[in-house]
Amino acid sequence: MVIEYQLIDATNKILGRFCSQIAKKALLGEYIVIINAKDAIISGTKRNIHEKYLAKLNISTATNPLKGPFHERRPDTFMRRVIKQMLPRKKFRGKEALKRIHVYISDIPERFKIRYQKIVPIEIDYADKRRLSHYNKYITLENLCMRIGWNKKEIEA
Repeated sequence: MVIEYQLIDATNKILGRFCSQIAKKALLGEYIVIINAKDAIISGTKRNIHEKYLAKLNISTATNPLKGPFHERRPDTFMRRVIKQMLPRKKFRGKEALKRIHVYISDIPERFKIRYQKIVPIEIDYADKRRLSHYNKYITLENLCMRIGWNKKEIEA
């Protein structure tokens, strides 16, 4: 049985709105491959977004910091975490839906292209990017991840 994957480009998509639509598609049983996760955008001023996520990094347990919470710093794992938080927790269907989602930083690496025999590119439309570009109040996911500690060593395929 060949699984049909939907290829979705995350370039210039607002992170929250985009991830909620992806979560809904995964709950409906669709298999999804997301590329260019680093080019997704987060709306708001650069300063406010950075302060919010840097404050999250300071949260840890006082008794044993090795037990978490752990924070993702790579754009692909960051986006996957946002999608995971939009799925039902502690439910079988939420875990199964997350398994149907594959996220990549830029393009699909060569070693994984064998996995996707039947892939169909689809487009999710947003008019929000034009409105945001007028005010210039957004940052890319790559910018945020580099600010919270991601170094680009993981990009090699």
